[in-house]
Amino acid sequence: MTVYAIALSKGGSTKTTTAAEVAASLAAAGRRVLAIDLDQQGNLTTRLGITEDTEISAVAADVLTGDASAAEAAIASPNVPGVDVLAGTHDLEDIERNPEVISALRDYLPTLANQWDDIVIDTPPALGLVTLSALAAADVVIAAVACETEAYDQLPRLEKVIENRIAKRLRPGQQIHWLIPTRYDVRRLLDREIVEQLQARYPGRVTSPVREAVAVRDAYTAGMPVSVYAPGTPIVEDYAAALAPVIKTSVTA
Repeated sequence: MTVYAIALSKGGSTKTTTAAEVAASLAAAGRRVLAIDLDQQGNLTTRLGITEDTEISAVAADVLTGDASAAEAAIASPNVPGVDVLAGTHDLEDIERNPEVISALRDYLPTLANQWDDIVIDTPPALGLVTLSALAAADVVIAAVACETEAYDQLPRLEKVIENRIAKRLRPGQQIHWLIPTRYDVRRLLDREIVEQLQARYPGRVTSPVREAVAVRDAYTAGMPVSVYAPGTPIVEDYAAALAPVIKTSVTA
């Protein structure tokens, strides 16, 4: 079982879109996937087809606090076969003050290996305890970096938090394993420069870029990953190319 965490302390950096594509790509390869939405806005939950009308007995916050098991809280995505979801709700805000949360997923997720093949965690645009819990649990940390200066500038902060709060004891040696440049437009000089800077700073860890597309917003409205909503489109081809090395270990296991 591989645990993937998508993180960056910048809102609108395409974390959720990327998390949904990771989950969908793994499921398309025949993997049983648990998607954990740790953002209280619940955007990954929505993108995977869970609505206000969906019957939910427990949510992601309940699993982090031990008030429910993942099996009790998991909801099958109606739009992505093979993906179950732990819903993100405003309850996550309340557990940010609970220090035990930081190691909760690290200790609990390995017990789920018989139920799911892979776990994909979407984190909030902040580096609080909920995000730290995901980083401590992750086998693979992915930074989805929109080709914007504001997103690029958040990478040192994420690295510092991992180094100081996670890598020393909670998850020895933890690091950002992959960086996915998103919202890329080859015609824009800034976009090309950001990709070049990423490649220079993180050699061997930067995927091919993913372009910007209106289909991403339309897919969210439809409650689907873009690869399910608009298969065969250029952005879906971009994500397939970008994610191939990221999920290689899982799909060949």
